[in-house]
Amino acid sequence: MNYRLEYISEDDFEKLVNRVCHEILGCGVIEFTKGKDGGRDGKFTGVANKFPSEREPWRGKFIIQAKHTDNPIASCSDNDFQRKIENEEILKLYKLRENNELDNYILFTNRKLSAIKGTRLVQKIKKEVGIDNVEIIGKEVINRYLSKYKHITKDLSLDKHILPFEFTDSDLKELVVEFTKEIKSDKERLKIAVDRVKKDFTYIDKDQKNEKNKLGKEYFEIIKGNSLLHFAKIDEFLQNPINSELSDMYMDSAFELKNLITVKRDEFGAFEEIFVLIYNLVCDRNPKLRNKRFIYVFLHYMYFNCDIGQK
Repeated sequence: MNYRLEYISEDDFEKLVNRVCHEILGCGVIEFTKGKDGGRDGKFTGVANKFPSEREPWRGKFIIQAKHTDNPIASCSDNDFQRKIENEEILKLYKLRENNELDNYILFTNRKLSAIKGTRLVQKIKKEVGIDNVEIIGKEVINRYLSKYKHITKDLSLDKHILPFEFTDSDLKELVVEFTKEIKSDKERLKIAVDRVKKDFTYIDKDQKNEKNKLGKEYFEIIKGNSLLHFAKIDEFLQNPINSELSDMYMDSAFELKNLITVKRDEFGAFEEIFVLIYNLVCDRNPKLRNKRFIYVFLHYMYFNCDIGQK
């Protein structure tokens, strides 16, 4: 289950983290309080209930931090987040360790946590602070905790922040895989298609469509700059009789998404939020998929063709 934690407040996120820590550490967790430096930390002293496991729990003095963002695509790999930890938090943690106030550090964030950079950051904290027990818990693990501890989602009314729809991502994945094979093997025809795209697509006035669908002007410029040049090639790809099965996949996928978006449209603000949601779902379910940018390209093509969104 995925919860849209970017829509809750920083205070509510701290409450969420506190409730999770009551489960995995124990009822002795001290709720988040404002420190001298303006930061907010939770604390716990003792033996954890089941973190990182019941068999080998951490013990001692814990510092718990919660870092919330309202950016739905934020990642722990983002430079601003990395700099914040490296330039500010590590120094504070070092001082706590020097004062014998820190044995274990757990950072909760609703950012996506990448395995490589997340591991590097954890190792850096361990080395520079001088403790062995450090963990960064990203939104993926938080979602698992919320799915396990249903009473937390109920008490904090988080059910309204569940990602609002599921769809068959395999069709869209297959389209990306096969399309990227074709454009790599046929670069000359791609150049011709790029030249033709201006005639076939750019004449369409999208101002009214964008207004109806609440698609931002800045995001529409991204579509025109990064995706539009592929649209004529997608046309050729889908109309080629050899690709009839893939064309059917496209129609099925577009039809499914159109219905879901229509039913759940009020759950979102700007239309680009829907693009981001679908992209993230496909990537999360297909971590080994290459050329992921073409997920966006196909979604933008669907939008331009009025296969999704209001006409």
